Amino acid sequence: MAKLLALALLVSVCVGLLAFQHVRVAHGYMTDDAFISFRYALNLAHGHGIVWNIGDPVEGYTNVGWIVALAGGIKLGVDPVKSAQVLGFLASVGTFALLPFLATRLRPAGTTDWWLIVIGASAALALNTGFSLWTFAGLETTACAFLIVAGIGLHLWEEEDDGRPLWSSLVFVAAAMLRPDMAVIWAVTAFFKALRLASRGWRSRLPGFLLWVALFAGLYGGYWLWRWSYYGYFFPNTYYLRNDHSWDLIDRGWHYAWSFITVYWMWLVLVALFSVWTERHQAQRPARYLLAVVLVWAGYVVYSGGDWMPYYRFFVPVLPIAYLLVMCGTSDLVRLLVPRLIPQPLGLVTVGIVAFAVAFVTIRPYDSSVAKQTEVFATQFLPGGVDQRTDREIGSWLKDSLPADYTLALIEAGAIPYYSELRAIDLLGVNDEHIAHLDLPLGRGPAGHEKQDGGYVISRRPEVIWLAQSFEPMARSTAEDYLPPKDLDWFPVKTAITQNGYVWFLYRPVAIHFDEGWLNLLVRQDVELAILSNSIH
Repeated sequence: MAKLLALALLVSVCVGLLAFQHVRVAHGYMTDDAFISFRYALNLAHGHGIVWNIGDPVEGYTNVGWIVALAGGIKLGVDPVKSAQVLGFLASVGTFALLPFLATRLRPAGTTDWWLIVIGASAALALNTGFSLWTFAGLETTACAFLIVAGIGLHLWEEEDDGRPLWSSLVFVAAAMLRPDMAVIWAVTAFFKALRLASRGWRSRLPGFLLWVALFAGLYGGYWLWRWSYYGYFFPNTYYLRNDHSWDLIDRGWHYAWSFITVYWMWLVLVALFSVWTERHQAQRPARYLLAVVLVWAGYVVYSGGDWMPYYRFFVPVLPIAYLLVMCGTSDLVRLLVPRLIPQPLGLVTVGIVAFAVAFVTIRPYDSSVAKQTEVFATQFLPGGVDQRTDREIGSWLKDSLPADYTLALIEAGAIPYYSELRAIDLLGVNDEHIAHLDLPLGRGPAGHEKQDGGYVISRRPEVIWLAQSFEPMARSTAEDYLPPKDLDWFPVKTAITQNGYVWFLYRPVAIHFDEGWLNLLVRQDVELAILSNSIH
């Protein structure tokens, strides 16, 4: 009972540290991409299917499990903005609660080493700027971390006794439904299960292994075949948007991973090699498996080209595993030195100092422009974030001012399409089949921002085109006001549209004044201006 109370206190302290760090780092950050999921969830809840535009299936998401959960909340009358943050928070709390269970696979529960590992890893995770930011950012990131910790813990628990049920496979299915690349961690687990099976004899244990594989392959494979038949492509739209398997892509992924390693001092994970060495003669070798999970995942992130969002979103799911490895490896290193070089009390103090140092290092990236990705986008704000009040105001105005069957083409295709409920063309291609499948070189710009096609957008003849991302301080009421765009590097589609002479025969600039500034739109010539109030053109 005393141990449970102590663990409950530890989880409570970690939740407090997480909240403190979130307020300090995030400043209410919610990514615009979360509203893409909200729009799919809204259409699903209203009976239109998992679609971006009603009647036009395109798979601009990779988190079907998240979308289904949000849609369920919408059906119950819960705002997906709130439910996404609540689910992210509960997943983070659940991760803290599961860390002691996973640590039990590394050390006997209740021992001094176990407590040092649990406390050190939990504190580091709670203070990690990435984990705190993505807890409330609206995406499935920390839910993936929770399910990965649960799946890995259950796998190690199953390996201790062949008669135990194979729950880990079902948990990995749930993780892959949140992000398909979580299947990478399932594959690593399958490899180690097979390795273990080979060392203990195949004949009696093979049926259980095949059942474990069949559960994942049958359930997740069935879903994959359904989505392939529904959307018409083997991979989601975002895969084609972000991947071309080029060296430039891998180079960008390497720089992303190296930045993560140096900013958070993740090279400390290599101290887990001492744990791998210590357990080399044991029947159970959990540290080897956990280290393989982290390293293989890092290799996958490099191969996929990294990410553009702040605070290393792609590495957040394996942060709990990484911190456990750091603490476990440090403990084993000290035990190898005790009593040869240092006395045991000093060894325990050393482990405690390392735990404090690891936790402290997680705070350091608060002021890191590299971790924030602000240098890449030449901005002082965290990229991809939304001003919910402003975007709700713009989206609601568009919904009230334009007919429901009008199409809006825009760059930040998240919150505005969600609040406006208009048909939308995503100029960056996340939710556009044509743009995502363009054969263009990748790896030189931010991930997911490299495929754009202004000519195609004009050929679609949307009623309204919006090339800004918020209110602007000046009215753009003539073609000259649009030349040249300020941010040519990341959004060449602006240039392709505004420097296309034909666009000025099809569209006219319209500026609508709000208290916060000007909403500058390109409106098709045949659209009646009577619907646009307080405008100049």
